[in-house]
Amino acid sequence: MLEKSIPILVFFLMLIVGANLKYADLRAIVKRPVVLLLATIGQALILPCIAWLLITLTEPPPSTAIGLLLVSFCPGGAISNIYSFFAKVNVGFSITLTTVNSLLCVILLPIILSTVFSSLIPLSSGLDKLIRDQSLQLAFLILLPVILGMLLRYIQADLMTKIMPVLERIGALGLLLLLLSIFIQFQDKIAEQFSILVILATLFTAASIMAACLFCYLLSLNKADSGALIIEFPVRNLALASMVAVTMFNNSEYLLFAAVFFVVQTPIMLIIILWYRFK
Repeated sequence: MLEKSIPILVFFLMLIVGANLKYADLRAIVKRPVVLLLATIGQALILPCIAWLLITLTEPPPSTAIGLLLVSFCPGGAISNIYSFFAKVNVGFSITLTTVNSLLCVILLPIILSTVFSSLIPLSSGLDKLIRDQSLQLAFLILLPVILGMLLRYIQADLMTKIMPVLERIGALGLLLLLLSIFIQFQDKIAEQFSILVILATLFTAASIMAACLFCYLLSLNKADSGALIIEFPVRNLALASMVAVTMFNNSEYLLFAAVFFVVQTPIMLIIILWYRFK
């Protein structure tokens, strides 16, 4: 059931990201490409380094370590755009960051899977074939829905504006149901590793937020842009991480960290949202 539902959810969430991208957001990329480039590269480099450091310091079980690495290598999640909306920060900047990170993931993630993860996980099938299949899968589940969403926005702008809140709620509910099903299916294993899972999820979220704050300071971002970046850094595409775990590695235990990570991170993000909303 998970193997079939996760790709559908990934496609739907990326469609939402593309449909949220406005012409003004694209124009903003041209105006300040350096900021966008540094913020994108910063996520791609710093978050995996944070994950690796935490794994080295805590020495968690292998399945938890792989789960953390998967989450750190994935791009920002579509739910970060919803968080930015409620926080009343720069939603356009948030959507642009998520979109660019997601498109870059189509190129970077297969390379990472063929280098980093192939040295950590024994793969019985041919690696070249796995990576080729994964590249095509990522292109279909990330690149295609983003482009499709942008086209829908361009062709039916008024309609997409009206139905977007409903689509976002459906996407958030779908992600919640996915993670809930993981909890139900692996409740015993989660209970066994609960302490280390919570510790890693909390530390990774806190370190990601601190890294984002440092970037905001170095880039001299205003309050609205800073809020979007601080929300974007810790919020990862957990649906994509889940898809890689069950389709390429065929190991559902790698989903445990993602499920606990979402539960631990949600109240932290709520505090950040309230801070920016009423500051």
